[in-house]
Amino acid sequence: MTDANNSPPDSSGAGPRVALYGTFDVLNYGDLLFPLLLRDRLGIPEEDFRAYSPRGGKPAWDDTFPCLPIETAADCPADLHVIGGGNIIHATSTPLPDYAETRFGAQGSYAALWLGAGLIAAQTGGRIAWNAPGLPHPLLRGPVRTLSNAILAASAQATVRDEASRNFLGKSGDASVQILPDTALDLAALWPAADLRAIAETAFARHGMAVPDRWVAVHVNSRYLDADEAEQGRQVAALADRLNAVPVLIAIGPCHGDDQLAQRVGALLPMPVLILDQPEGLKEIAALIAHAACYVGSSMHGLITALAYEKPALVIARPRMVKFAGFLEQLGMTERLSHSWAEALGKTALMTPLQEQERSAINTARARIADHWAQLRALLHEPMSERETQAMDRLRHWIADRPEGQRDWQSFEAVLPVLLPQAVSPISKPFHCNICGGKTVRPNRRQADDMVGHDHICAGCNATARHRAMRQVLEVLRSDPALRTMGLQYGRHRVAAGGWFAQFDLIAPTHEGSTLVAPPADKRYAMILCLDMLEQVADIQATLMQLRATLADDGVLLLSFRTVPARQTTLEWGFPRGDDHGRLRAFGTDILARLGTYLPDAFLTFAWPSDPYSDTETVLCIATATQARHDWIQASAIAEMARSTDGLADRL
Repeated sequence: MTDANNSPPDSSGAGPRVALYGTFDVLNYGDLLFPLLLRDRLGIPEEDFRAYSPRGGKPAWDDTFPCLPIETAADCPADLHVIGGGNIIHATSTPLPDYAETRFGAQGSYAALWLGAGLIAAQTGGRIAWNAPGLPHPLLRGPVRTLSNAILAASAQATVRDEASRNFLGKSGDASVQILPDTALDLAALWPAADLRAIAETAFARHGMAVPDRWVAVHVNSRYLDADEAEQGRQVAALADRLNAVPVLIAIGPCHGDDQLAQRVGALLPMPVLILDQPEGLKEIAALIAHAACYVGSSMHGLITALAYEKPALVIARPRMVKFAGFLEQLGMTERLSHSWAEALGKTALMTPLQEQERSAINTARARIADHWAQLRALLHEPMSERETQAMDRLRHWIADRPEGQRDWQSFEAVLPVLLPQAVSPISKPFHCNICGGKTVRPNRRQADDMVGHDHICAGCNATARHRAMRQVLEVLRSDPALRTMGLQYGRHRVAAGGWFAQFDLIAPTHEGSTLVAPPADKRYAMILCLDMLEQVADIQATLMQLRATLADDGVLLLSFRTVPARQTTLEWGFPRGDDHGRLRAFGTDILARLGTYLPDAFLTFAWPSDPYSDTETVLCIATATQARHDWIQASAIAEMARSTDGLADRL
């Protein structure tokens, strides 16, 4: 154990020593499982096992393993240095405030856990293994990837948790980097379900509730709400009714604000509910999932825990979060991933007990993980191979080539991207996100962005300055009940919420030929939201006429555009998109004049709302079919944001 000063434990055991690197110092259920699992499955005595994290210490939950700050790792040589798991393989800045004041700061904390860990092994001795960590995005060609490749070459064993992570490493198809399901799938071997039943019952008793016959384990996350919290409450209530089960809202990641959201959503439910906003520990979370009728939520390790105990599970996440699909693909269960709560609620058949083929897939994955544990145990007793020895020598030479005073493992910082100075002055006022209520802002992780307003990102919901500016206009429009009767939105966009409307249709951002997918012909919408979609279609006029024909007489069509600073003339198909098959049009100020020719019978208002936090402006067009609705807009607070289209060449 560690003492109050985080001093390393004495290594008095006679066996081999293991060091594990990851984020084990923040209250996030999944990450905190890895030290317990690895130590148990390798059979390592506590005195010979150390876990290292950016900050170190012991999280508040009773049954977590204490970890040490990573800057102390080189003081305690290990025989095996294990990297991961978790989504830790990246070298970008983190918004977690817990890491801002650590030795390597927000930028270097995650890089220390794999680049630093590899150099610690080279400097102090010992072998390197990867415990199926993940990558959230690709490693670009450059110094970080070069050092990563050198550490992989020196690793006795390398596994990542999905094919996307291997591709992101730049190792597509490389058999030396193997794919292994997240090792938390072996959780039932650590804590058998029968041993957890009493813990689940105690959780209900602790909150003054009788143990129900059935409950459903639910995790809500502000990044994945379909709409506002009231709509989320209605969806959780509908889920509980459908399963005839008591909802149990579990704060799986309090470090991400899950505890506060669980409180707020739970308070909206019209039924008995267990709000586990302050879990006693990891076992209590696992117990309530292991004995639930079903798990539904947005936690990767909530999903994994449910399947580890062979419980039905549905996970809600956006497509860009590749870790969810990557895990489920290995089990042949991709249908258990939904992109919205509304979609998940439509999958009633998947909320019943698992089929035999699904249980068989889980057992096959567990067998692969068991082989992984066996390989790691073997590494503790086998000599280092010649390949590893030579690669370790190259890493030591890399350290020796650093400038004087930087020749140790901490020299990994030399390869990290240089953060460019902010183009705007620091903002001193408190941050409050008008979309999710978040209180923490993070910088844009992209090294460059030619678009306006893609900065000052909310750490809770990833809303940009531009999104929060748009929300100013939406709040005014939705103040009229007539505009909330029926809504249509193209693509998922946090600016608006489906729960605002009595009836609401969402159309995925796919295209048929030159226009957007046509809305239902038999409906007329009070509000149509076409946000950041026109740059993706070939024929803007055809698209707008299609939308105009679907607009109710007294309705509004709201259009937004990704815009480029100082551009006057639209550049057709000017910017490649890594996540799209085509290219994006880069709008200039000429689009504003062109809209009048595209919608000749509509009344147009151009608004320039600003982000309440950074004062960053964006441009919106509000098209109406009637003079009366246009006059209403001109008399509303939107008029204060309106501008003439004359003389705007330098505004974009």
